Amino acid sequence: MFEAEGEAFFAALRDAVAKRLGADHPCFPAFERAAGGGGADATLAVQDALNALGTEMATVLMADTHKALRENPAVIPAGWQPSGTRH
Repeated sequence: MFEAEGEAFFAALRDAVAKRLGADHPCFPAFERAAGGGGADATLAVQDALNALGTEMATVLMADTHKALRENPAVIPAGWQPSGTRH
């Protein structure tokens, strides 16, 4: 389940980075790789990149990311797999 939501999250984060900092920013490839399903190493690279950008910019980028996900809730059910009948 995390893969679908993770990719949607990282795609929104990548788009926020591109909008705020530009696709030519040195940290952009880390976000692009994570958006493409780069795995655990890509996730760690994103964490390092966010830390390098500083708390203020990371907070702005995360706010942009969450706003994008709120405005497109269709990405959330895309990864939801019901596990059977529940009562």
